[in-house]
Amino acid sequence: MARGTPERRTISIHCAGCRTLLYRYRKGGSGGLIKCFVERIVEDRTAGDLTCPKCGALFARPGEIAGRPIHKIVQGKVFTRGMRRK
Repeated sequence: MARGTPERRTISIHCAGCRTLLYRYRKGGSGGLIKCFVERIVEDRTAGDLTCPKCGALFARPGEIAGRPIHKIVQGKVFTRGMRRK
C-alpha cells in the first residue's frame, strides 16, 4: 500500500442480540466502530430504519458529519467480524 493511502477493509456488522448480519462496511483506520458513513456501506440487509430486521433492536441513530450522512452506532448493540486484533 502506498504511503498516505487510507487503509480500508470490509467488515461484517452483526446484531448483538440475534447475530443477524446487518451491514458489510468498508472500514478505514484501526480504531473501534463508532460510526458508519452511509456511502461506505457495501451491503445493507436492513430496511434502512436502523433496526435489526429479525429482532427489531435499534442499533444506530442517524446523524451528519461535515454534510455527510452517518449512522452512529449504539455501543453494545452490534459486534463486528473482520476487524484486526491488536
